[in-house]
Amino acid sequence: MKKSDSLQFTARIQNLFTEILTYHFKRKPSKFDRQTLFGTYASLLFRKASGSPLLQLLKQDMIGEFEAVEVLVKNEANQKIDDTDLESVIMSVRDKDDTLFILVTSGDVPSDDFDRLYRVFTRYQVIILPLGEDDIPKLENFVKNGNINACLVILAALADRVSSGDEKLPDAWAHRVKRQKEAIKSRLAELGRLKTPQIRTLVKKLAFLMSFEKSGSEVSKACASVRISRKLFYLWLENDPVFRKLVHI
Repeated sequence: MKKSDSLQFTARIQNLFTEILTYHFKRKPSKFDRQTLFGTYASLLFRKASGSPLLQLLKQDMIGEFEAVEVLVKNEANQKIDDTDLESVIMSVRDKDDTLFILVTSGDVPSDDFDRLYRVFTRYQVIILPLGEDDIPKLENFVKNGNINACLVILAALADRVSSGDEKLPDAWAHRVKRQKEAIKSRLAELGRLKTPQIRTLVKKLAFLMSFEKSGSEVSKACASVRISRKLFYLWLENDPVFRKLVHI
């Protein structure tokens, strides 16, 4: 990759996440270079972002409580992340458990990276979300269509994967996780139609939709997991036709 191409890739990623993270939460991010042991990364940092829908969604799902989001892209001609790159990032950020990190590579994300990032989470309580080249166009397409909700759910589901280590689940639980992923995927295109005047309500509804299959499609368990009453759930069903449709997908 030429230097000009790498600059374009970095700008593309930074523009994408600025769109996603400032859509509901009007904060300007800062840009700087993060130096690690083996390289330099272009950083897009959203400070004091605990009120953003993405971080509220992670808090709602008890994945973690974060104060900031930092998006990292390798600042070199070759922007693919190999084992050495990943280790250098881990060493650089492992003491920053108040920040959600998103690490973007111009290549694919190997499946064993998730095992390593799960171990990082269990040891340091730091979450690093790996995004590969195939993931970016999907997010860009949702942004283009104004479906920021789908982007939030995709990132939250990725954080759930990194923090749960579901690759090692027993067969019964693995089947449930697979079913949940399929249900989330089937709802993504319609999530853009889910709108509420309050961010808090939007986060609650998204969290419920994410946890519904995980709870075995049991309303009581899903309500308990997102800390809402059954009465509120049925009010949503009655008054929000988009939510009702999403529940029944």
